[in-house]
Amino acid sequence: MLREMLVESRSYDQMLRGSWQAYKLDEHTQLGDEQPLEMAGDMIRIWLPAGTLMRWATGTRPLRYNCMQFFWPQRWYMLSAFYNNETLRYTYASIIQPATIEFDRLRFVDLDLNVLVQPDLSYEILTQAEFEQAANMLSYSEETRISALMALRTITSSIQLSVGLFANVPHQLKHTDFHLASCQERS
Repeated sequence: MLREMLVESRSYDQMLRGSWQAYKLDEHTQLGDEQPLEMAGDMIRIWLPAGTLMRWATGTRPLRYNCMQFFWPQRWYMLSAFYNNETLRYTYASIIQPATIEFDRLRFVDLDLNVLVQPDLSYEILTQAEFEQAANMLSYSEETRISALMALRTITSSIQLSVGLFANVPHQLKHTDFHLASCQERS
């Protein structure tokens, strides 16, 4: 059964950047062709169907593609995999401060450093200049800067070695109506 969660993205100075309602996926459910989840540990998966309203500081927009987000409570990154129907288009690996996960809410601080990863694991580091600018403007602590750059290294190493982290991301989903499963079970 899926539980609704409010997800909040904040800047380093705690200003709310965006929020959206999403669905926490059951940790035992295999969604597609990803590796079995025994390997995933304490990973939290969030489902956002296409059309989900994304409330950003700049305005509210519907999500164009289906999206699955992956969070780990102690890690300095998260993944957002975007799907055209059931097929993976690309994944963003975002450098964040470790997420705060509660029963019905998940909050994270976005550190403005992202990696765009294609399904074939080719990648491009995005927003390096934005990270440096935000780090200076918002006075990121030395620990935050170092942890962010170490997280970036973890992500790029995982891509280059083709191991671990991205095996959690399905390239093909079984279906895209995960959020309706709980409604169907109740009727």
